[in-house]
Amino acid sequence: MNLTHATLVLLLAAEIHGTDEGVRAAAKNVVKKLPRSQRDLIYLVIDSKQPLQMVWQIALNLDA
Repeated sequence: MNLTHATLVLLLAAEIHGTDEGVRAAAKNVVKKLPRSQRDLIYLVIDSKQPLQMVWQIALNLDA
């Protein structure tokens, strides 16, 4: 798994669950599968007070 896959998982969790808890749970699952050098962004989502909002902000800043 790489950071692109993990970001896609978070976007899907945000769309499907639509809750902070759902996004945080998805982030906790994928962070274990990433190389240590790519975990920073996912830890920011996990530690955020509003992980759902943070994922939508990440989505807005993705390059097409």
